[in-house]
Amino acid sequence: MQLHWSFGLILLGIGYVSYRYQLDGVSLLLFVLLVGVLFVCVLLHEFGHALMARRFGVRTRDIILSPIGGVARLERLPEKPIQEFYIAIAGPLVNVGIIALIAPYFLFVSAETALQIRSILYHYFGVQDNVFTENTPPLALFLFNVLALNGTLVVFNLLPAFPMDGGRVLRALLATRLNRVVATRIAVYIGQLLAIGLIGYGSGIWWGDFSPTVIFIGVFVFITAASEYRMVRMEKMLDNYRAADVLRVQFTRLQTDDLMQTAAAHLRGGLEKNFLVFDANEQLQGILVEEDMVKAMQAQALEQPIALFVRTDYETIRLEDSLKMVFSKMQWQPYDLSPVMDATGQVLGVVDTEKLQDFLHIQQKIHGKRNK
Repeated sequence: MQLHWSFGLILLGIGYVSYRYQLDGVSLLLFVLLVGVLFVCVLLHEFGHALMARRFGVRTRDIILSPIGGVARLERLPEKPIQEFYIAIAGPLVNVGIIALIAPYFLFVSAETALQIRSILYHYFGVQDNVFTENTPPLALFLFNVLALNGTLVVFNLLPAFPMDGGRVLRALLATRLNRVVATRIAVYIGQLLAIGLIGYGSGIWWGDFSPTVIFIGVFVFITAASEYRMVRMEKMLDNYRAADVLRVQFTRLQTDDLMQTAAAHLRGGLEKNFLVFDANEQLQGILVEEDMVKAMQAQALEQPIALFVRTDYETIRLEDSLKMVFSKMQWQPYDLSPVMDATGQVLGVVDTEKLQDFLHIQQKIHGKRNK
């Protein structure tokens, strides 16, 4: 799990709410606790996606929490639409489960408390009544807020627009009858119409009051939907090519017993920034990356052997792997080079991010002209 840098804005938000509403110590503590519980619920929501994805053999690289929600970043999309449906719906179902666990509590509260909670629920939907609610028991009020927040997460995440889960559910359902590109295009158009509606609502053009937050969400949804469509089209195109199409057979080979000054000389004098490192038997031992070479220069450690700086957590590629798979692998690894190997483990060449991006750029231009 990772916390986005913007997560610190929550502290500013808590401070603003405390100052704006003059919260006393107990109220501030309950508010902070509620914010904490909200992000626990968001985290459980993302774990729902991750666990369902693991059931279908899809790894989750990480989970990132930010002030506007969480993201479980999957290694790849599942190939079958029904699997994407289950992964997408798993998150909201976790929040439904939380609601189901807490809701029975309200069957045992007093009639007065039940009336107060009902009044708060009315206010939640903008309906006014005359019930006095200031003396609602703190536990009942806290649990109701947890219910309301989880209900909001369910409804918001099931909106049929990317990047919300509802957009992926809609795409998965459409993809059971259509190919993924067409299904994504339809889902994107629906999501962008919804985004325009949110922008209109937030700006007060058609109805509602001016709300910068709603406008921001609408713009974010519109842009993200377009980005999702571009990504799916790109993956579809890459699926038609293989690693052999971007293979670079000319590359610098370093030895584990070479000194770092040898690597530094290659780095300064050539176009390569990352190097494959072999042992005396020409067996691949790992990758030496630019970052580690720069650190060695800064630490004046150029007299040390390369073996001390080699990274062994590299991704290997087969010559017949689709570029869709290659792109996915290289997107997640921390450096820009991957060895291409045959079935016997012999290194045939390398694929680097720069050449892959150049190839992608050219193919997008070619396919773009064909589609005009």
